[in-house]
Amino acid sequence: MPLKRTPLFVYQKIIIVFFVLMIPAYAIHIGINYMGFSFVKKQILSSHLANANFYAVQLESSIDFIRGRQLEFLNDSDLQKLGFMSDSLDKFQEIMLVKSIGEKLATIQNASPYVINSGVYIKSYGKTISTRGGVKNLPNDEWSSVKSRMESGMNKAVYYSKDTIIFVKSSNNDNFVSYLELSVSRFQQTLQQLVQGGSGAGVAIIDEPLRTPVIFDEADARIIGTMIEQLPDNKIGEVHEYLQVRANDETYLILVTALHSYGWKLLTYVTEEQITGPLKKFNTWFFVLFIVSFIVIFLFSFSVNRMIHKPLYKLIQSFRKTELDHLHMSAPPQRDNEFDYIYRSFDNMMKKLNVSVRQNYEQKMALQQSELKQLQSQINPHFLYNGFYNIYRFCKSGDQETAATLAQRLASYYHFITRSGSDEVALRMEYQNALDYCEIQRIRFSNRIELQYDKLPPHLHPIQIPRLILQPVIENAFEHAFEHSSKGGVLHVRVVEENSRIVFRIEDDGAHLTDEQIRLLEERLKMTTGVSEKTGILNVNGRIRLKYGEESGVAVSRSPLGGLRVDVIILVQGGWKNV
Repeated sequence: MPLKRTPLFVYQKIIIVFFVLMIPAYAIHIGINYMGFSFVKKQILSSHLANANFYAVQLESSIDFIRGRQLEFLNDSDLQKLGFMSDSLDKFQEIMLVKSIGEKLATIQNASPYVINSGVYIKSYGKTISTRGGVKNLPNDEWSSVKSRMESGMNKAVYYSKDTIIFVKSSNNDNFVSYLELSVSRFQQTLQQLVQGGSGAGVAIIDEPLRTPVIFDEADARIIGTMIEQLPDNKIGEVHEYLQVRANDETYLILVTALHSYGWKLLTYVTEEQITGPLKKFNTWFFVLFIVSFIVIFLFSFSVNRMIHKPLYKLIQSFRKTELDHLHMSAPPQRDNEFDYIYRSFDNMMKKLNVSVRQNYEQKMALQQSELKQLQSQINPHFLYNGFYNIYRFCKSGDQETAATLAQRLASYYHFITRSGSDEVALRMEYQNALDYCEIQRIRFSNRIELQYDKLPPHLHPIQIPRLILQPVIENAFEHAFEHSSKGGVLHVRVVEENSRIVFRIEDDGAHLTDEQIRLLEERLKMTTGVSEKTGILNVNGRIRLKYGEESGVAVSRSPLGGLRVDVIILVQGGWKNV
């Protein structure tokens, strides 16, 4: 006899589905974690690369500029005159030439923060002139230090010491020798901006032909020496490439960037652990999360059985008893939770019938309010773009007062239409917003539209009406009566009180609307269904009727001015005092 398979309970199925979903989720997470690890590492290295390249270009440009000024100085007329005519100059001329040369040397020094001394040796004059020592007869310590480096047996333009880098340039068979001293410490301060990672990261400049560090941190001297030894000859000359070397039991990632003009290489180095160490923490947290998730699954299974399965089983048993006509049967509540609420709700269902009727009525009212909000949300002040363009045009033409006025009007207008809160506003605010819109459009139409409007009676100011029922009508007048006309125009905005109703009358003198078009518009306004419009007169008509009834709304006719007359009618039973 085949064994009967026991059906699984709902909570057991939930737990199985949970496990099935977790397995691919973990697999995807591992893949994403690995891809993210590689991507972030690449982005960090790319950032280092971009910074190094940028600094190399800036440094090379700065040194080229200094060298250019040095070459220009050797051809200076005052320097040449002092060198070749020093014996024939009187004392005043000599002093003036020395002063001029000193000022030009100071200009070269001030041209770069790296230069700490700028000097020149004049053989025929028998003196040196520098920003540090001034004018000194030969021999002197400053020139002796420069000369000793020049006589080291290497014909170069750059010489190194522990604290300075000296650029030397001579002319006229060494009659003139210009020398610039650059501070190594200032270079180091700038270089440290490339690596802000603390220990394990650094930057140095090496002389490629000599394979010697020129600018570097003394604390990393041993590491830099080991790096240079491990760099192959064919690699140290390459640019924009990361290399891996071992030094001090650490793996370093090195970027070699060339400074072509001087045979220098910029070495940016950082330990691989500093790049990947923070990222590896995510792997550790992933495995912690993996273990925690299994603990959570176990606790979840236990809680589902206790909080859902057992109470649900009791509820099912109660329903089965009701099938046997035990209509008043219910499981006794044991704790205050959702299932106890279901038990009590079953017994109180009939008592709450009246509550349900009331809720149905409230839902109907909420639906009507929702429809009103939907109609209001259709108002879209599309002239925003024209307003911004006009502000730009007035600013360009120098008409700052008009630009400021237009900006203020636009700010007031959009503050009104975008404000949150009630769907209704005081009539004073609605009327002022309509006038603001008129002024914005008049500025846009270069003030060729004549506006005449009534002042709103003070007793009507606090009356609450739906928002944005006047501006769309005025917008319609500007769009259809004045938009396509190069002539001037007239717009009237009137306020008429008639017992229990108030009429806002907007009239224009546009000549583009025919009698047939006005008749068709009247027919559409009389329709209560099947009419949809995003903005304009029909929208306002629908909103007013929804709020005040069928006797209110919008009426159109031919204006005595020759254009369209639009009457916005609001009728309230019992008069305005009851609004």
